[in-house]
Amino acid sequence: MKKKLLSVLLSTAMVASLLVGCGGTQEAAPAEETTTEEAPAEETEEVVEEAEPEVVEDSGEVTEAATMEVPSVEGWDESMAINVYLWDADGEGKVQTVIDNMPAEFADYINIVNLNVGGQSEEYINGLNNALDGTDAYADVMLFDEGIAKQWTESDSTAVLADLGITSDMYANAYSYTVDYATYEGDLKALTWQATPGTFIYRADIAEEVLGTSEPAEVQEFISDWDGFFETAEKMKEAGYKMVAGTNEIKYPILNQRTAPWVNVDADKNETLQLDDTLVTYAERAKQLYDNDYTNQADQWSPEWYASMGDGDVFGYFGCTWFFGTLGDNCPEDAANYGNWRTTVGPDTYYWGGTYVAVGAETNNPELAAYFAYEMCCDPEIMYTIAEEKGDFVNNKEAVQKAIDNGIGAQDILGGQNPFATFAEAAKSINTQSTYIDGKILGWVDEASKSYNAGEYTSTDDVINYIKEQAKTAYSYITVE
Repeated sequence: MKKKLLSVLLSTAMVASLLVGCGGTQEAAPAEETTTEEAPAEETEEVVEEAEPEVVEDSGEVTEAATMEVPSVEGWDESMAINVYLWDADGEGKVQTVIDNMPAEFADYINIVNLNVGGQSEEYINGLNNALDGTDAYADVMLFDEGIAKQWTESDSTAVLADLGITSDMYANAYSYTVDYATYEGDLKALTWQATPGTFIYRADIAEEVLGTSEPAEVQEFISDWDGFFETAEKMKEAGYKMVAGTNEIKYPILNQRTAPWVNVDADKNETLQLDDTLVTYAERAKQLYDNDYTNQADQWSPEWYASMGDGDVFGYFGCTWFFGTLGDNCPEDAANYGNWRTTVGPDTYYWGGTYVAVGAETNNPELAAYFAYEMCCDPEIMYTIAEEKGDFVNNKEAVQKAIDNGIGAQDILGGQNPFATFAEAAKSINTQSTYIDGKILGWVDEASKSYNAGEYTSTDDVINYIKEQAKTAYSYITVE
């Protein structure tokens, strides 16, 4: 695991991850990718054939979850205080909400350490590692952006939660994909208070004009699969609209359908790159959008991408729970499209980003560290409070159902629609096969896809070869076949 962490640290400055994991309504645009001009290998490489994704079995039904016993502070002194590491004001606000809703006697024993940096930045990675190796105050509890979390949850620097008394029946109302993501070698290593299912967000006025309806369930019928999505894109083009802002808009829903992780680890911990056909599918469908002029060719996070949120000719965006903060920032109340957006599941279920909470393996107060993680990510009352006060779609089906029943989550920017019901439906069938280098691969496939769209690459073999060449450079210990 040490060689993995070292390589990740060395490569962070070279290629920043594109996975975004932010909570609530705070926008966190990724760092700009470094593009290399190195040409891919000439030979044709075989990729793993794409299979139908194994859908997570999650009924979405609320389960009667176990509770954690409240620790006693009797005999504690200042040495029993724990440090909760995080990277920004949004995370600090969520953590403070948890502290405020815990028994009052714990407030003096929980210190918030906000590094005020990017969630996937080299500064945060180094800050956490310094806290774990004794250079700085120890990280008893750590918040990780989903894009980098596996660097620690797949190492011995974080505790096995069952060893601290957090059992699976306490986390029973979490959405299955979040459990799968944070499970390593059969052990749950992290929790999350938020689920981040993705949906398709569309303009109601364009839907009425072109499709004859703006109702989410009826619009869903037009885009329930990718054939329908592209047929609808042609209708939009004929009416003078763009289906989406740019070609990489479809990246997350397509690539989330992979059935195996992009890095295989054998019994001896040897790592091998295994690229599957979802990458080919994404490149082909992105080119289909490009060639048919179904987009404005606006990259995510670019000014052009943001511009059509408030006004413009774009029918829809793919975005997850926190995306509505981005939408609100760029479509204020005086914008033409305010109140005109709606959301539905779209052609594929997927997730995008998130924040995970882990406990340091050498914490001096495992009782309090574990109880804090439990309160933040398992207690339905605290999670309901986070949903109510912060707007997060929380990772607890009991709290979500209560929020829906009480009208929590309805948004004026959506014309009063409550997206929590759509999120809950999408979250039931999310597939996850993530690895710690996914952010890099997402950046490389975007670079290669652009070259394929522009005709600089002549086949999807070139796309795959480019990713392989980048992986060889960034991760010398990973076998690339």
